[in-house]
Amino acid sequence: MKKRKRLDLVSMVVKEHDIHTKAEIVDYIEQHFGIRYSLATISRDLNELKIYKMPAEHQQRCYRQYNENAQKEAKERLIKLYQEDIVSLIIKDTYLIIKTSPGFAQTVNYYIDQLDLKEVIGTVGGNDTILVITQSNELSKFVHYKLFGQTYEASHVAR
Repeated sequence: MKKRKRLDLVSMVVKEHDIHTKAEIVDYIEQHFGIRYSLATISRDLNELKIYKMPAEHQQRCYRQYNENAQKEAKERLIKLYQEDIVSLIIKDTYLIIKTSPGFAQTVNYYIDQLDLKEVIGTVGGNDTILVITQSNELSKFVHYKLFGQTYEASHVAR
């Protein structure tokens, strides 16, 4: 099978099914089309197609194709999560500490990373806490504004 057809096949499998592992893609293609590909080939195809593991329902992560409107959607999701699942937020020196409902930190962290803010040096997410690192206190407040559309002073009270 030519590469273009293989890419179309991988894209179709991911669009039509909830795929959680690369091995599921390999197995599906082998079962339904009788073609066996290596995990390395599928991995390269996923990168070329811009298909990544993304948060889905029930805190599971599924492979989905990257959407060109991802940053806009990420911002909208962050604002919704800010209203519903972020318990508290503290800015201390060069970092933000975001406390979420149990199990939501990874999802919030994912959407922060999707925004690809140049002011953010990095993020670390656990089960219910995220650390967002910047270079200064002023940048931390600016990042807060870019993430949630509010100034820190107006919104830093724990809910």
